[in-house]
Amino acid sequence: MKNLGHTSERLISFHCCRLRSAKSRCENRTVCPVQMMRHFKIGWGRHPRSIRLPESTRILRKAKPARVDVSGFDLNSALRRPVGCSPLLDLVSQASSIVILIPDETRFDVASLVLPTLIPMLDGKSVSIGIAAGKHPFQSSELSDWCHNASATDLVFLGKTKRQTPVAYPEVVLKADLRILLGEIKPHYFAGFSGGAKTLFPGVAGAEGIWKNHRLKAEPDSQLGQVSANPCRLDMEEAAEMAGPSYIINLVRDIEGDSIYYISGHTVAAHRVGVDLARSIYETEVTTKADTVIVSDRTPMTMNLYQACKLIPPAARVLKPGGTIILCAECPDGLGPTTVINESIYRLGLRPILPDSHKVILVSDQPEELVRETFAEYAGSIDDALSKVETNNILLLPYAGDMIPVPQT
Repeated sequence: MKNLGHTSERLISFHCCRLRSAKSRCENRTVCPVQMMRHFKIGWGRHPRSIRLPESTRILRKAKPARVDVSGFDLNSALRRPVGCSPLLDLVSQASSIVILIPDETRFDVASLVLPTLIPMLDGKSVSIGIAAGKHPFQSSELSDWCHNASATDLVFLGKTKRQTPVAYPEVVLKADLRILLGEIKPHYFAGFSGGAKTLFPGVAGAEGIWKNHRLKAEPDSQLGQVSANPCRLDMEEAAEMAGPSYIINLVRDIEGDSIYYISGHTVAAHRVGVDLARSIYETEVTTKADTVIVSDRTPMTMNLYQACKLIPPAARVLKPGGTIILCAECPDGLGPTTVINESIYRLGLRPILPDSHKVILVSDQPEELVRETFAEYAGSIDDALSKVETNNILLLPYAGDMIPVPQT
């Protein structure tokens, strides 16, 4: 597999205006040394945003390869040469009914890239397209026939996994002769990487099973970038296998989202090939941790705090004990379910991987009274957030959702 560029921690120069500022301590009127500032671009939300940070700020982002070779990884090639199973056309020829499961709006678009090629291959078959929304709110799409409801009372119970996760799916999914799962492989904070079986479970699973599986995020090996020994990921794959034969079509984007690599085939075997490719793109070496780590990304990762919490695990890997994470997320869709954010995400999944005495500050477009109900501390701006820390040892991850920091010892 082609090496897509070596990993490194890089100081990136930005065109900036330099501003002089001085900060006084009220209690003793001691004036701190003058700080030089510069502009940095972060993902923020629907549109990137420029912020001012101390000139000493380090920035961590993977270098974009000068030349990217996608030959052999285009969609048609991936469908002709699947990993771990027969070609899709052979599987389709043996099926009368097919269900296609597509990611919901909390993920970058995959369906519109794949369906124009996929649908003609299914000519003459009974095809149903469903949105794999998991426990997310109901959504509609002109590309789909239905949206999954994890709380539906007519889900068909199949049994439990080895880890005692109850498994239930819609009848339309189980009655199909073949399930085709679309998805994107990118870093995921407790499943290791997204994609693969995840579109099926938890994508169209029952709420009780989703909750039981997600509790496995508290296990030490359920972590960012880990798949082979990840109990949460392995539980998902076992649950997905119970539904019957499935075929994945997954894509991996480069760090700019420009070049796209496709992988198709067996739910697990093809996913692992995609993970190896994704790892070469997203893993980035870090030599020095920071007292303050600033993270951001574009939507849908920053559509609300519920999603933006996924930016905290990359920061946790490079944060010193007692340090502060400044989470810059526009949150145009609000914060999300507060109880789930505070308990299921922060207490269960994030706090165990964060260093002791950490602090998380949220800079968003949401009002203080709402932010105050979450685990995060409110800041009205990046300047406000910086006034709450007393260090210039700052590391910026402007697109943290596309990054797996690998600390070097």
